[in-house]
Amino acid sequence: MLEPYGEMCRRILSSAAIYAIFMLWTLILYPCAIGMVIVHKMSSNDVQAACRRIIWRYGRSMLFWLRPWLPVSLRNDDFAVRHPASILVCNHQSFLDIYLLGAQQQSNLCLVTRHWPFHLLFFFAPAMRSAGYIDAESLPAEEVEAVCLQRLREGATLVIFPEGHRTRTGALGRFHVGAFHLAMQSGRPVLPLLVHNSFKAFPPHGKLFHPMRIRMEFLQAVYPGDFADTPLPHRAMMRYVRQLYATHLATTEVHS
Repeated sequence: MLEPYGEMCRRILSSAAIYAIFMLWTLILYPCAIGMVIVHKMSSNDVQAACRRIIWRYGRSMLFWLRPWLPVSLRNDDFAVRHPASILVCNHQSFLDIYLLGAQQQSNLCLVTRHWPFHLLFFFAPAMRSAGYIDAESLPAEEVEAVCLQRLREGATLVIFPEGHRTRTGALGRFHVGAFHLAMQSGRPVLPLLVHNSFKAFPPHGKLFHPMRIRMEFLQAVYPGDFADTPLPHRAMMRYVRQLYATHLATTEVHS
């Protein structure tokens, strides 16, 4: 069904404004990225944590500028601050999800991600390296685990998208076990962050944004000790967390 002409015009104008904000605000802050590359040469844990906080502020400020078109509401926005050095997991609906992490108050976030952002994102890749973000595909599994556990000991909150990539249909995808294995190894809780509507706001391969409110909420913290007596406890934990997501998403669909 074709969109009404007025609605299409509104989307085109809104999308033009959103694209302009993304480009201009990123270019304005580009000198910060250059500075992060320089300090990366003398990298220490304190410098990496400072770089992570700069990236968080970039995302948070971007949400401020986008608020007329993509307002964000988040329930329990201090949840990760109250559970420091934990493992934050999030459903992955859109590229906007990275920016949406700026809506919550924990600034010391260390992203565990695939290789391609380090290879293809010319602006973000140097900043990601300076922040000590973890390339989970280019390192042996044992080394990835060791680095993740080290980040937790340093006080960082790990961020992992357990689906591994953005949904192509809007439906919740299959979860991978990595985040839950780390929870078992470290004894740290998993903090499920649920995102609603970022898929509708900008689906994969979309060209135009759909201005709308994006809603987020932290679900209950999930502790690895609760699964210690189950067979393959990390998988039992993974299934439990995925069911939490599925239940909340289904409830949202019924009441929307």
